[in-house]
Amino acid sequence: MSFLPVFSLETWILLITLIYIFIMYGQWTFEVFEKLGIPGPKPVIYMGTVYYTGDCENAQKYGRIWG
Repeated sequence: MSFLPVFSLETWILLITLIYIFIMYGQWTFEVFEKLGIPGPKPVIYMGTVYYTGDCENAQKYGRIWG
């Protein structure tokens, strides 16, 4: 028994490429704030800063405008 599905080489290349593009796009979108010079906490890919509940703490730490 094989744990991986039996796909052709072209299908594996397509899947790997799509996963790579998906991950790279997620990282690229969060680098916009860094390029603009806006300080802020490091976001989680595709989740953003959802886990940062202390907006007041981040405002004190990073200033009035933070990404």
